[in-house]
This record gives sequence, structure tokens and C-alpha cells, in this order.
Amino acid sequence: MDVRSAQPRTAALTAGIGMLAMTVIAAPVNFALIQNMIVPGGAEATAANLVASAGMFRLGALALLIVAVLDVVVAWGLYEVLKKVHPGLSLLGGWLRVVYAAIFAVSITRIFGAVRAAPADAAAALRLAEHFNDGWMVGQVFFGLHLGVVGMLALRSRFIHWLFGALLVIAGAGYLIDGVATLVSPGYGVELAMFTFIGEVLFMFWLLIRGPRLQAV
Repeated sequence: MDVRSAQPRTAALTAGIGMLAMTVIAAPVNFALIQNMIVPGGAEATAANLVASAGMFRLGALALLIVAVLDVVVAWGLYEVLKKVHPGLSLLGGWLRVVYAAIFAVSITRIFGAVRAAPADAAAALRLAEHFNDGWMVGQVFFGLHLGVVGMLALRSRFIHWLFGALLVIAGAGYLIDGVATLVSPGYGVELAMFTFIGEVLFMFWLLIRGPRLQAV
């Protein structure tokens, strides 16, 4: 098998494995660990949580940095898989995910700052922790746009079932609406992405199962 014929297959499998690893790491770290330690409006409670579990909090932040790196890997993999549909749009989709990863990585640094500030300045610790959430919401806007582009490319392709494309567009819309609405209205708490993310999951399995059988460009 020559290198050229293996490239789209390798890229699809790489993207699928990357998405699977991100799911395994990010969900428990962010929702079960970090978000449970941040008490909205409760500076003293948040600082106490950070001081009591500083080591776990730092490990969680490091795990999220790994997720940000994996996002870049997935961006490359999806670009390689979809560039034969439309090179320009595929490149745009890849860069949107890279921008999301960069914003996410910068936001994660606020977690380390919150841990350092917690013992002496509870208000600063809460503010930095909230900055992480704000940055993540900004990143979700770009992530939603990325999924929308990937979904449109899937819809235009001849090798991906249209249903995957439609579900990816819906998933992207969920992230986009959540991100914009949260930034515009802090009281927003619908979290559409909790219901629309299924497109991501199904496409991940498509990459893992169908991807290794893709033909060369």
C-alpha cells in the first residue's frame, strides 16, 4: 500500500481516535471535577474547594491542555478527509477548530491562576475560574462554526451519508447558540449542546469504522 492511498484512511482513523480520547478525558474532568469546584458567586466556597483539591485541579487543567492539543490533531485529520469535497471550505473548517483550541488553551491557564490565587485572594480565584468558563464559551462559538462547516462538507460529499452532515450542522448550531447566548445573557442556562451533540458522537464512530476504508483522493 503506497503512502498516498493510506493518507485519507490514516487521517480519518487519527481524527476518530482523537475525538474518542477527547471525549474520555474532557467530560469527567470538566463536568465532574472543575465545574463542581466552581461555585457561582461564592468566592470563599470556590477558594476552599481549590485549596482542598489543588493537586486534582492542576491535573485536570493539564488533562484539558491535552484535549486542546488533540483538537489540533483532529482538525488536521478532518481537513485531510474532507479536502476532496472542497479544499477551501475544508481548510476553513480546520482553522476554525484550531482557533477554538487556542482559545481553550488560553482559558485553561486561568485555572492554574485560580489555584495560585485561592489561598490568599478568594475573589481573584473565583474571577479567574469564571474567566475560564467565559473563554470556553467564546471558544464554543468557533467550535460551533467548525462543526457547521464540517457538516456542510459532509452533506456535499458522496462518501458520507447525508444524515451525518445534517446532525453535525445541528450540533454546530447548538454550540453556536449556547456560546453566543451565554456571552450576551449570563443568565442563559438552556445548554442546547447537551441535546444536539449526538451528531459529533455518531460522526466519530463513522470515522473509526468507515474511515479506514476510505479511498485515496
